[in-house]
Amino acid sequence: MKIKTTKFTMFFRLLWFLTIVSILFINTESKIMVYSVISILLILTTITVIRALESRNQWRRMIEDGDVEVKDKISFD
Repeated sequence: MKIKTTKFTMFFRLLWFLTIVSILFINTESKIMVYSVISILLILTTITVIRALESRNQWRRMIEDGDVEVKDKISFD
């Protein structure tokens, strides 16, 4: 089964990678660099949380529609 990767997903993964690399080589004495990395991390974290919530909602809809065979095995209690 091939997983479709969109351009946004590739860009998003590259942005995470560049952020992690920039954390490794950041000049901690420059407040502008520190604040910019912190703000990028906050933006990326917010986007990640929104994408995770949307994915959860899609899975719930698929389970309710019967597209997934594990409906009887999962309990949402």
